[in-house]
Amino acid sequence: MAKRRRDHRPSDLSDSSSTSKRAFSGRCSACTAPLPAKRPAAQPRKKYLHLVVNDWDRGYSIYRADEDCFSSDADVDAYPDAPRPAAASQRLLVRMVAQHAYSQCFAAHGSKILAMYPAQSSPGIPAFDTEALAMTVCPSPMSRGECGTNKYLYASAGGRLWAFVYPFVEVLEPEPPATKESWSWASVESMPPFHSLCVTSYAVHPDGRTIFVSVGRRMINPGTFTFDVESLEWTYVGDWTLPFKGQAYYDHELDAWVGLCNRKEGIGHVCSSDVPPATGCATMPVWKLGVEVFFDTSSERHLGATLVYMDNSRFCLVESRMAKDGDFYPRLVKMTSFMLKYGKEGELRVAGRRTYASMDYQLPHKHIDRCLDPIAFWV
Repeated sequence: MAKRRRDHRPSDLSDSSSTSKRAFSGRCSACTAPLPAKRPAAQPRKKYLHLVVNDWDRGYSIYRADEDCFSSDADVDAYPDAPRPAAASQRLLVRMVAQHAYSQCFAAHGSKILAMYPAQSSPGIPAFDTEALAMTVCPSPMSRGECGTNKYLYASAGGRLWAFVYPFVEVLEPEPPATKESWSWASVESMPPFHSLCVTSYAVHPDGRTIFVSVGRRMINPGTFTFDVESLEWTYVGDWTLPFKGQAYYDHELDAWVGLCNRKEGIGHVCSSDVPPATGCATMPVWKLGVEVFFDTSSERHLGATLVYMDNSRFCLVESRMAKDGDFYPRLVKMTSFMLKYGKEGELRVAGRRTYASMDYQLPHKHIDRCLDPIAFWV
């Protein structure tokens, strides 16, 4: 179904695959905080919640929130009306020049956050390394010019960042050692069998090489497809769709994908789904709706929500709200971290400690993001 790529191939991909590359366009270093001390090789890198916020007149700011500083209150339901101060839990790390109204064009891969739709004058894509606290520049993919007109999907799988921006499929190879060779994208000839505007949800299979993508009713043949990042082939799985809105994450304790529910009866809830075989299945996997309600879309102050997986079976629900009734520009971001488990009757419930934090900011311009869901990454 898929064609092999043209000129070159990234390492570890099929010998029969070919690619076309665009060379690294430059490199610079910038730092807004002291470099962290070098850690022992055996010690895992500590991760944080990173928020991409539209509070700068030239682009976006990236804040780091430390969950250890979130407040805990077992007697308060998720998302109380009163903001919970989080000044001690977050700090401004860096600002990135990027085109306003396209916060969805940010992607995370490894320890880096990339502004995939930078300023038009930019020769490349700014990338912030959250571990080194340094800026670098990534070359632009062919699809960069399409980000402003098409929907986009970025997924990390097989140790690479995959960009699906119709009609392109591109892969960002691992960053080479400094001064050794060019950092580059590779173009994949196997075009998606659907328009990226129609994507409703996606998830990476626990095998690490298979991406499941569901497309909605605007398609002539809606359903779910898989993309194998090693064979570079698309497969039509069936006429069912994943029950999630946007990205879902695999949780090993539940042995299930978890995400925000996109079904009418489940808006404001999280849900879980059994993981089908990587080869797919003809019928929709069993899924369960979470008991708790995390946000109310009928509220005039609610703007959007994003679910982030924080490893070790812990999640964070990030909600964007108007800070004041009827005033669109002051914003409030609320963060709730929690764990999930199945109850005695198999129901999906919140388990363990639930913690809260919030931050507020002001939009300095009238360039409103096309998507009001907050942008957050656990890296």
